[in-house]
Amino acid sequence: MSGFSDHVLSVMKSVIESVSDGIYIADLNGYYLMANGAFERISGINRKELAGQHTNFAIEKNWVPRAVNLEVLKDHKSRSRLVRYPSGRDLLVTAAIVWDRDGHPLAVISSLRDVTELNTISRELKKSQVLIEQFKKRIDYLEEQLGNTNKFFVARSTEFRHILAVAKKVASSDATILITGDSGVGKDVLAQFIHYHSSRHRLGSFVKVDCAALPPTLLESELFGYEKGAFTDARSQGKQGLFELAHGGTLFLDEIGEFPLELQPKLLNVLQDRSIKRLGGLASLPIDVRIIAATNMDLERMVKERKFRKDLYYRLNVIPMHVSPLRDRREDVLPLIKHFMKIYNQRYQTDKALSIDALNALIQHEWPGNVREVRNTVERIVVTSEGDVITMEDLPREIRAAYGGPYQQRLDSPLQGGQTGPLRKQVEEFERILIRRTIRKFGNLNDAAKELQIDLSTLTRKNRKYGLTGTVKATG
Repeated sequence: MSGFSDHVLSVMKSVIESVSDGIYIADLNGYYLMANGAFERISGINRKELAGQHTNFAIEKNWVPRAVNLEVLKDHKSRSRLVRYPSGRDLLVTAAIVWDRDGHPLAVISSLRDVTELNTISRELKKSQVLIEQFKKRIDYLEEQLGNTNKFFVARSTEFRHILAVAKKVASSDATILITGDSGVGKDVLAQFIHYHSSRHRLGSFVKVDCAALPPTLLESELFGYEKGAFTDARSQGKQGLFELAHGGTLFLDEIGEFPLELQPKLLNVLQDRSIKRLGGLASLPIDVRIIAATNMDLERMVKERKFRKDLYYRLNVIPMHVSPLRDRREDVLPLIKHFMKIYNQRYQTDKALSIDALNALIQHEWPGNVREVRNTVERIVVTSEGDVITMEDLPREIRAAYGGPYQQRLDSPLQGGQTGPLRKQVEEFERILIRRTIRKFGNLNDAAKELQIDLSTLTRKNRKYGLTGTVKATG
């Protein structure tokens, strides 16, 4: 090795043999000079086979994918590269020129450090970070809806508060629940509420199945899973079904009224035996799953018409829960509007408010789409309205058209058509109408109080009593 005495070479060999990193030294033409045992262990290359060979020899043999030392020899600049060797190991290769005391190049030395585990950890860390972000978003969503009763459900009506109380009580059991109610009333959110308040939310997942969205054959394979070769397009390794994925947790069967009649016996067997068989499989697999089903259909009528199995209906209907439409619990409309105003103002970083007319129109709307329609409508007007105050012109056409129509006339004329009732109730209704009209006329409480010749504090109190808020802020 030119430039080195035998003694120096001997010392160098001893030194590099004591180093845990792989060391490879080549001359200025790229030919092998020496390597240590760690090089063999890390690279998997026998150094005896490199004797007298150029670095390109190892590349031609496919022992290494690139030669960092040859890159250094071109410009004499040190560099490090992360190189994946054919063995699948990730090596950090650092190469540099060795200089003599006069500044002349003598050789090029390369060090190899196995960072496979480090890279694996790094990749797993990145995956974990992605998962953490996904979980954070999921947690934010759950906190929005599940964090506590006030966030999960906005309810002022006695009826709905009773439903939530029952839901909390039955959450501690594993009894099957059947939730009924119109579309959009929040049956799926109630099911999540029950799961969240049970011990199962710590043990397993909440898995939702839309029984109306899948054809019977696909629904069967999704629910029960299949073994390899069960059918033409089956995965070679088979697939777990949703029952298995929900093990330890809750399986929510939404739109159970659409569950195919031919598959109902299989579902009945699961409820009875607490076990499943994959498609194409022979073994029974035990499952620990809480079943919650929901429908907007009349299952009792379907049973009579033989469109739904009676025995399955009874198995599902262990604990029946009914969610009334929003039109039957109008006390919940205003809190829902305020709740969604707050949510979407935060989401879209706005501070929009509702004018008196716009608020009254929303309160008096029939909401045939229930809570889902309220949510979608509020999001729409927050996004599409131009100013900071949402006016009547910003509301959907159907809501504007209904405002001031027959429904409004009923509100403005409580005795129209011979309506009767307790004197106190009728007087309060006239008072409500008078206050609302006056506030609408003047647009603020101060002038309205002067017109009505009452104290501002009195008007404010009555305004709250009748739900006739002047302008609803997002924080309201």
